[in-house]
Amino acid sequence: MLRYTDPDVPLAQADEDKLLGFDPPVVVEDEKFVALQINLSLGTAAYATMALREVTKAETSSHYQSALTQTSEDQKFKKPTESITPMDVDPSAG
Repeated sequence: MLRYTDPDVPLAQADEDKLLGFDPPVVVEDEKFVALQINLSLGTAAYATMALREVTKAETSSHYQSALTQTSEDQKFKKPTESITPMDVDPSAG
């Protein structure tokens, strides 16, 4: 179990990050939300999404998962991203 508040902060270190020598994410115990980290060792032709679907009995389609993410309470803590408007783009740049 991992705790977090900012949904943009990584909770786990990717294999690539390990190979590149990046420090693992820092876990803080007094954060607002809880995440469950699962490590799987699957055989050939076994997929984590299928294993999780069987365990959770939940829909795993990208459309459904995106909708869950957008409506989750932690999205209130997401840092705003800068958006590019047509006025920000220089048409002569190319």
